[in-house]
Amino acid sequence: MPRLMRTACLIVPAALALAACQSTAANNPAPTSPARDSCGASAYSDRIGQKHAQFDFSAPNRPVRVLGPDTPMTMDYRTDRLNIDTDTAGRITRIWCG
Repeated sequence: MPRLMRTACLIVPAALALAACQSTAANNPAPTSPARDSCGASAYSDRIGQKHAQFDFSAPNRPVRVLGPDTPMTMDYRTDRLNIDTDTAGRITRIWCG
């Protein structure tokens, strides 16, 4: 096999592999701050550390889910959904959108 063909056999796959690893950040910019709080989670930040049962997180047209330490959850991302993470005692550890 000529030397040029051997070189091409090494360079072309390497170039394709590098092209596949390019970041798509330019095409998909990171969500801005308002989008990250589209469910209104920041309004509830003062409730972290308190028992979740004493609060009503429901709102019209907004899904809410309370997640305990071993609660299974779907991995779909919904910007309008309010998630409340709790510990084993039922205290709120995190409030987030998704």
